[in-house]
Amino acid sequence: MPRKKTETNDNSVSLLIASSFPAAWETTLLPWFKRLSLASFITAKPTAVVTPYPSCAAFLREKLVENSISSLGIKFLTPPQLRELLLTDDARALPLREHLRLLLALAAESVAEKSEDPDLAAIAKSIARAPDNLLRVFDRVSAAGWDLDHVGPPAGRQIAIQFRNLVKKCGFQMIDEADRNAMESARTAAPRFNELLVVGFTAAHWPLLPLLQAAALSARSAIVVLENPREQIRASDESWIGTWEENFKPSDQTTEISERAHPFSDLIQPALTANGASNKERPQFLVGLNATEQAQAISAMALKFLEDESCTRLGVLFPRTGALARLVSDFLTRAGLPHHDGIGHLHPGDFEQPMWRAWLQMQENPQLESVLQFLETNPDSLGELSIEEARRLLRRAYRDILIDDINVLSTYCERHTQKEAKVRVGKLLREIKFLPARSTLKNFLTETEKILSQLKWKNRWTQICQFADKWSDALPSEFSRGIYLRWLQEISNSFEVARATAANHPYSRVHLLPYAEAETQEWSHLILAGLNQGEWPPAQSESGFLPEDQIAELNARAAQRGQQGEGHLVLEKGKTFLIGAQDQRRIALRRFAAALDSVEHGLAITASLLQESAPERLWNPSELFSQIYFATENTPLSQQTMSMLREQTHVWLLDSNPAKSVRSKEPGIQQTRIAYDERRRPDAAFGQYEFALRDPIEREITLRTTEWDKVVKTPALIWLKKYLGVENEDPDLNQWTAATGTWVHDWLAGIGGNKNENVFVEFPTRNQINERSSQLAMAYRKMVTDLCATVGREVPDWWTSGWSNAFALVRFLANKLSEVEAWPQLATEWNLDSPQLISVSDEHKLRIRGRIDLILARKRPNDSKLTGADIWIVDYKTGTVRSLVASGRTDEARLANLRKKLVRGDAIQLGLYGLAARELGSADVDLSILSLRTELDKPQLKIDALATFSDFWNELYEMQERGVFGLRGAIRNEFGFSPDYPLATLSIDKEFLDEKWVLTHPAFADDEESS
Repeated sequence: MPRKKTETNDNSVSLLIASSFPAAWETTLLPWFKRLSLASFITAKPTAVVTPYPSCAAFLREKLVENSISSLGIKFLTPPQLRELLLTDDARALPLREHLRLLLALAAESVAEKSEDPDLAAIAKSIARAPDNLLRVFDRVSAAGWDLDHVGPPAGRQIAIQFRNLVKKCGFQMIDEADRNAMESARTAAPRFNELLVVGFTAAHWPLLPLLQAAALSARSAIVVLENPREQIRASDESWIGTWEENFKPSDQTTEISERAHPFSDLIQPALTANGASNKERPQFLVGLNATEQAQAISAMALKFLEDESCTRLGVLFPRTGALARLVSDFLTRAGLPHHDGIGHLHPGDFEQPMWRAWLQMQENPQLESVLQFLETNPDSLGELSIEEARRLLRRAYRDILIDDINVLSTYCERHTQKEAKVRVGKLLREIKFLPARSTLKNFLTETEKILSQLKWKNRWTQICQFADKWSDALPSEFSRGIYLRWLQEISNSFEVARATAANHPYSRVHLLPYAEAETQEWSHLILAGLNQGEWPPAQSESGFLPEDQIAELNARAAQRGQQGEGHLVLEKGKTFLIGAQDQRRIALRRFAAALDSVEHGLAITASLLQESAPERLWNPSELFSQIYFATENTPLSQQTMSMLREQTHVWLLDSNPAKSVRSKEPGIQQTRIAYDERRRPDAAFGQYEFALRDPIEREITLRTTEWDKVVKTPALIWLKKYLGVENEDPDLNQWTAATGTWVHDWLAGIGGNKNENVFVEFPTRNQINERSSQLAMAYRKMVTDLCATVGREVPDWWTSGWSNAFALVRFLANKLSEVEAWPQLATEWNLDSPQLISVSDEHKLRIRGRIDLILARKRPNDSKLTGADIWIVDYKTGTVRSLVASGRTDEARLANLRKKLVRGDAIQLGLYGLAARELGSADVDLSILSLRTELDKPQLKIDALATFSDFWNELYEMQERGVFGLRGAIRNEFGFSPDYPLATLSIDKEFLDEKWVLTHPAFADDEESS
């Protein structure tokens, strides 16, 4: 084996080239471990093995156990551990990734503020909001030995210059600089290792070249195992080997080790050779409906492989961390199978608590909903108020003024001194402290300490202050709160990789690993999981800061001929190969090919039929899945074939798991099946599984007229609110419609002079109607303007635009009101008793609550109950609602169309108002809707016409008494807005719902919709 001593240090470095990592085991690695397994105890310097991943070290330990060789006294190191060992003196100067993102964001924000070029300022602002993309480019360019100050677009260059200045000002040293310094220091320093083995590194690890060479120079004797170039990235591989040879000058007979053939090596070719693969060696294809079924198939196949005597080491490879890997580990754990989960899952730490995340969100967006979330997670801040009361009052205040700025809302609440609860809410908001909009890092930390002390979160502050030591004083300039909060969130990330106890056995036969870690290991059996489009190989996008053509140019500039002559490719001293998006894809394909090369006996390939994020969409298999299928079956893979494979997989799972039929008889699962079938029976009415009570309850339920109006459109939502007391707490982000309606109703309520509820006054003149409604609108605008001025902000333009729209609408409706004749008396905002009883038959009475917008009368009633009065009820609608007039050529047609208005919920509210007025003693009741599309030249409808549908009103009574509502409408509307359900609800086909709706509520049948 060739070795050569360097001139400046008493050490030797040997290079060994093998076709793959497993091929080097018998001839080189095994003898090395045999020789040093005991010798490591008697040397002063440690013996170490450097591998790219912990899973590679675990594989080596397995091989040592298999050969009865002790690994005691041998250190297994990964690059981060190696760097920590070599950079003992300079480790404190290495910045955390979070600090670098902070400094880059500060540099970008500074460029954005000072730049006179609007395009450059826009780019810089974008980088300040998301600095990680540019930071990755900076890392790649710096690791390759280039300077981003002279590479890339001008925006990136200016930001890079400022970034480097900030890094130096803080006393930090970039990792690539530290690695290169370590390599130069190792040439003259005393050896740190006695023996060193570097194995498993390929051209995919170009950024680690200085660190690995520093390690080789730091050993008395070092062996570096390299792999033969592969076709996918031959230029990069040859440069990788050539650069090692150039630095350590081996003799011209570099050792080469051949590799034995494997049965699946040709599967990534377009087609099999004429001989093909034997039936025993044919891969098995499994397609699950979704991630859960795919995971079941993977675990079942793993158990089947383990039954084979030849299964000595089974690998299950995944594209990434996620649900699929975790589900497989969970299924294997349930089966009682010890395995090694080399992926794991993220487990939240001390900082991953709702109150901390809510506090960060509130500081970043000091608006209503973020404050409510914080108060909900931190009830100690509420004082005597409950979260329900605070939420109700604050959202009501927001609907009043439609500005969710906390300072504006607190001022608005405090000025309503007549309502003690609102005053308390205002004071509560004043006590919440916010970070300044801009400040220095040191001042931000000081303010954070004060706030956390007030919240009694001293432990959190103790952990935070460890991340900003003396270097925080080196940033005297101010920057925005958003950048600081993002840094605070990053350094407080306490997620840790966790795994079940049964999944933490590195010496087991089953290993769960990502594809990137499988190329340097041996497998008797292999399962390639998650091979859907976009998963593996992962999609790689070209960076806008470093295009592919520039990467090729820089690599060409760095490449040169080595000392061995023509064909010896090396890179210039201080340079490494820049890996672009195309090379990353080729590396992914190389790793996949290496995994296929390493398997000896059994291979299975899996995918999902449907997308997890969009279950209604088919998910195409990846090109690798299709290619292997074509090479195996000599036929292309179509969607029909994927569906067939899924059916075969499903049947195989049922046959291979006889316990599944036993588990299906468990009471809980059986009850779920019963509910599933009952909800889909078209011949049965709504029952206990469909928003309906099994038996009536003693408690009396009273609905508002607006809720009765929705009971035929979204009955389930009304049932959940009234009988379970739950409704969606997530706010409607578009409050303009509701706010506009509230404002218009309030302003029109004053047309009688004062808001005298349940009192009739003289009908005002046209000028009085316009003047009074306009005065209320202008007074409201002045109130909001004063509120904003009090807290030092201007009224937003969007608010002024919304108010102008509402003002134009109220003027339009007021003009229509002024055209009313022969109705000299009016009353606004007429409150009905709570509850107001309405007789729908001799013994049946509906209970309602509500408030009538406007009542017109020909003469003033003698009492407050409308006794003997002829009245006209008008309901305001701010949308484009149609008239209640039912069209039709005949009386029967008009009657049928009027019934449609009832069963579709268009006339229920006004009908209930009319029935309530008749209950209060009115002699004759007319009804009208006032909207942009209607007029008040005459009444649109009489209550007598609606009262004829006694079966309809009796059906409402039955709903009230029995509590049987049911489900109607889409759970999620893809083409419009629909209310969200507060509880998880599975959708049912519309055909089932329509049939069950008519069976349950025959009086609500809509012939047109049913057809």
